[in-house]
Amino acid sequence: MKVALLGDMGFFGKYSIANNGNIFNYFKDAAVFLKGFDLVVGNLETPLCNSNTPFGYKSAYIKAEPENVELLKYLNISIVNLANNHIFDYGVKGYKSNIEILEKNNINYFGIEKKTLYLDCQNNKVAFSGFCCYSTNACGYYDAKTGLGVNILDAYEVEKILLENHNKGFLNIVSIHCGQEHIHYPNYDHIEMARKIALKVPYIFYGHHPHVIQGIEEIKDSLIAYSLGNFCFDDVYTDKSEKPLLVQTNKNKKSFILALNIENSKLIDFDTIPIYSGDEKMIIDQNNEIRSDLDKYSRLLKIEKNIYVQQRNEQLKAYINSRKTLRDFKWYVKRLNLNSIMMIFNARRNLKKYKNNVKNYIKDVVK
Repeated sequence: MKVALLGDMGFFGKYSIANNGNIFNYFKDAAVFLKGFDLVVGNLETPLCNSNTPFGYKSAYIKAEPENVELLKYLNISIVNLANNHIFDYGVKGYKSNIEILEKNNINYFGIEKKTLYLDCQNNKVAFSGFCCYSTNACGYYDAKTGLGVNILDAYEVEKILLENHNKGFLNIVSIHCGQEHIHYPNYDHIEMARKIALKVPYIFYGHHPHVIQGIEEIKDSLIAYSLGNFCFDDVYTDKSEKPLLVQTNKNKKSFILALNIENSKLIDFDTIPIYSGDEKMIIDQNNEIRSDLDKYSRLLKIEKNIYVQQRNEQLKAYINSRKTLRDFKWYVKRLNLNSIMMIFNARRNLKKYKNNVKNYIKDVVK
């Protein structure tokens, strides 16, 4: 059985049917290529909804018009992960609309409401589960009272679920939304977490959220791909400025498909297929620079921890400084409001939860 895993998908801006009359032609080569897979899985960041009422305290909200479900079908995407920091951007209304549209169009999903997707096909038993880390500062984390929301990355719970699935004969494919945006170095906490889970149970770690490529490594019988980058994602705007909050650079346009070959519920081998989001079309498997980048980022995972953390901090500092140069006095004045205050409050609260769910797990496993 051939499975293709895709990175961050945002069907808004130039990647929306409503805004781009050439969109199907843009994706044509990708659609033809993906038709060769039995299962195609992507991280759907944009809720499919018509709601114009954003939810929670965030710097930016994104969504996709319901008609963009046709792009999922055109690209042979039959399964989507919903455990990410944007799927609840338009609250319960947008969240439920998204689920309704996916179900109506026979597209399976996982990553919300403690849902794991179990499939039994071609003599393979595969379990898809998805989790969103508190490090992404999402809105709409799972609420036990309502039964709604995004599955939380609690490493203790993840290990438990994966062991249960493995003992039932399922191959675990785990979609993890975590890390720092636009940085090629995964957070070292997530590296240690992923490696320690791999020592307990074999699984495939399928990562996203950074919007850039990060490295791949194999630990025992597990495959860990920390970030596949963007499959499709446009510039992000807010109502505070005519200029975009985030502009997609060349490194955001580089991605790869993680192609898995599965037999008898085991990963036999895998391949990485370069993708480049060109101006006129999406280019598949023609960019050797992407392969070279991926090799470089994978080698970074093997360097000594202290050196790795130092290099990561330098790249993170450079990114933050580049963002600061875009801000002037007016930028700060516009953000002196309740939304900004609550964003800071939520970030601090999420940091404490992150410590409980990830950092403490790493320490406990060491013991």
